[in-house]
Amino acid sequence: MPERGDAPDRFERAILDALQDDARLSVQDLAQRIGLSTSPTWRRLKALEERGIIRGYVALVDAAALGHGQCVFAHVTLAKHDREGVADFERVIGRRDEVLECFSTTGQADYLLRVVVRDAQHYERFLQEAVFSCPAVQQIHSNFALREVKFSVKVPTGA
Repeated sequence: MPERGDAPDRFERAILDALQDDARLSVQDLAQRIGLSTSPTWRRLKALEERGIIRGYVALVDAAALGHGQCVFAHVTLAKHDREGVADFERVIGRRDEVLECFSTTGQADYLLRVVVRDAQHYERFLQEAVFSCPAVQQIHSNFALREVKFSVKVPTGA
């Protein structure tokens, strides 16, 4: 079995593919799907977790079904890039449930956020409370998604 830091072997990649399709598979079902017995499958699964390749297990929830029908991509540029300003911005954004993803980026903006809100008024309130209240923020450009063309959280494994 690969050691920590080694690339996943073909069985581990098969485990990753199967779990990304259905994270609720039992170890027995997983073993049957990848063609190994239960014990080696369980050992490989635990090794993937210990190596941090599997970071956790979640349920994918439809945001619109919970009333969060708008997805907004916000490009945030900071005026101050000092440690305190960056940390303050990241701390504020990290606490906001509306922000599903936040990436520090290269290019015209310093950050790209994926935000889900009920409507434009909810987004405006988010901007006032979280973004505009942060002194390090210089500007923000927002793009409202018209429709979802593709959504996936499945990472290619090379299997």
